[in-house]
Amino acid sequence: MKKLIFIFFIQISFSQSPSILFEKANSSYIEGNYQDAINGYKQIIDNGLESSELYFNLGNCYYKLNKVAESNFYYEKALILSPNDKEVLNNLSFARNLRIDLIEDLPQTQIKNKIDFVTSRFSDRVWAYISIGSIILFFILSLLYLFSYKSSIKRFYFTLSLISLLFSIFFSSILWSNNKKKESISTGIIFSKELPVFSEPNIDDEIFILHEGTKVELIEKLIGWQKIKLSNGAEGWVAEGKIEKL
Repeated sequence: MKKLIFIFFIQISFSQSPSILFEKANSSYIEGNYQDAINGYKQIIDNGLESSELYFNLGNCYYKLNKVAESNFYYEKALILSPNDKEVLNNLSFARNLRIDLIEDLPQTQIKNKIDFVTSRFSDRVWAYISIGSIILFFILSLLYLFSYKSSIKRFYFTLSLISLLFSIFFSSILWSNNKKKESISTGIIFSKELPVFSEPNIDDEIFILHEGTKVELIEKLIGWQKIKLSNGAEGWVAEGKIEKL
């Protein structure tokens, strides 16, 4: 496993207690007291704080304890906040190798792959900063255009302002698309050792069994039942309360 990432939280409202908790949790991890480290990291979460590094460290602890569901769950949460973090991706691949279920993704078109590649390059926070920056640049260039006297310079600033406007629209559309995708697609990790999947929301027609650590898409809920979809397109119903939502 890659080295533990160290971060320090400084929150005046909590009198720096999250920072102290994090240092203690890091020390527990180094000493091999993984459960104590988990307790410390979760106390930070209980204080209302989260970060990719925090979830990454939790994933590391659970991986050391051979906890399949938990390690996959927290690495996935870290990946949501840092979509292209190489250490998170690397450790998540190790955690996925602990799973029993080997599910191949449905093939996607080249266009879809390219779109996903672009939209997943940065987190939503970074896309928001880029969008705001391009909008600010547009207004600055527009002002320079308005207050310029030479026609050649005015044309230059007008062209640049138009380009920056197009970029701001493009970046904003990526951010909007990512947010809509998150609103429409909900995923989770199976926490049961074994989870029977049924064709209907009853126990009469079992179609296959899934195991802990498998990632599923959450489709629909009925009383006591949850409809799920796998990355290979297979769908079914499972008992409610067996999946932790990401």
